[in-house]
Amino acid sequence: MSPSLKSLIVLSFVVALGSYMVTPFIGVLMVEAVGLDVRLAGVLVAVATFIQFGGSILGGPVVDRLGLKRTMVFSLALRTAGLVLLGLAVKVPTVAYPAVFLVAVGPALYLPANKAYVVTSVSDDLRPLFLAISSAALNAGMGLGPLLAALLLDADPVLLLLSAAALFALITVAHQITMRPVTRRPAAPGNPPGGAEPARTSKRQALRGAMRPVLFAAVAFYLYFFFQSFMGLYAAGVSNIQVLGWAMLVNCAMVVLLQPPLSGWIARADYRRLLAGSFALMATGMAVMSMGDTPALLVGTALFTLGEVFLFLRCDLELVDRVPGNPAFAFGVQRLTAGIGGLLAGVIGGFVFAHYQGEGDLGMFWIVVAIQCAVAAVAALLFGGRRAAAREKSGLDPELEAVS
Repeated sequence: MSPSLKSLIVLSFVVALGSYMVTPFIGVLMVEAVGLDVRLAGVLVAVATFIQFGGSILGGPVVDRLGLKRTMVFSLALRTAGLVLLGLAVKVPTVAYPAVFLVAVGPALYLPANKAYVVTSVSDDLRPLFLAISSAALNAGMGLGPLLAALLLDADPVLLLLSAAALFALITVAHQITMRPVTRRPAAPGNPPGGAEPARTSKRQALRGAMRPVLFAAVAFYLYFFFQSFMGLYAAGVSNIQVLGWAMLVNCAMVVLLQPPLSGWIARADYRRLLAGSFALMATGMAVMSMGDTPALLVGTALFTLGEVFLFLRCDLELVDRVPGNPAFAFGVQRLTAGIGGLLAGVIGGFVFAHYQGEGDLGMFWIVVAIQCAVAAVAALLFGGRRAAAREKSGLDPELEAVS
């Protein structure tokens, strides 16, 4: 592992830690600290979520122009500026709109470049392991960030936001100092120097052939965001909001501990059966969470997370394999599906949650989600197909699978 890659993995943890000191609490901050109407705050958060994920489709073009390192540094600078503006929005509420936009655009550009840097820095055989290690670092930060933020949030929201801004300023400098730019690996003998155009043509063809995994990834993120977006509201309604912190810790800790050692098996497993089994685990977890007490919420979270461990790493690997030549673009497509899934889950979930909240039966919310997970499992068995790596179908040399 190169020193730059080691630095990136450590910094990925710190980036996620800083991000999740703020991200889960933006809705609360908009209402209680900035003073926005709850409906306006909800729309703002939904739009920000879509930008954060859907905007990653621009990651490929930005990387093509700036390169991987400069894209990450630029995106972190944007997020730092957004956090400073969020702190100012407590006194000047109108500043909240550009602030939330910048906070969302930062990770939209950063994460595709981050994952593409990992893919470009290792051999194809090591790709599953190092993507899993990178994911583990991000999830460790996601799990600890909300717990750390809860300590600062009770004291002063402005202190939380400015502390996060200072942290991101340091992270930006650390990326600039510790990481080296990575370059495209040299073409294999026999490939013409002007091989870029065939690679681009193949990418377009491969993207058309990747529609099935793209659709299943969108379904996976749609179901995941029911958990991500409504777990806090559900915990507050049936148990205690502090359960959210423990549930997030269980969720992230399982990804950290399980995904790297299982990465090789996840990469080799039958695609259709892996999808179906993952959705079935998610359905079981949602059904258990509907029981409502704290043990049920934590056990349900663990079952749901087990499906997540298998599903999302394989979704990453499928798209990188089927869209060769530009992993930043592939990860941008992946996060676009997350944005679409998150937007749909927020809109549909809001109506469903409000309905069962009015009925006084919040447990049925998770039963509805569990049914959707079960339907996705059946669809995966029927239409999942088999894995067929793009580079095998196109005849491209694997050495071309890199970005500048």
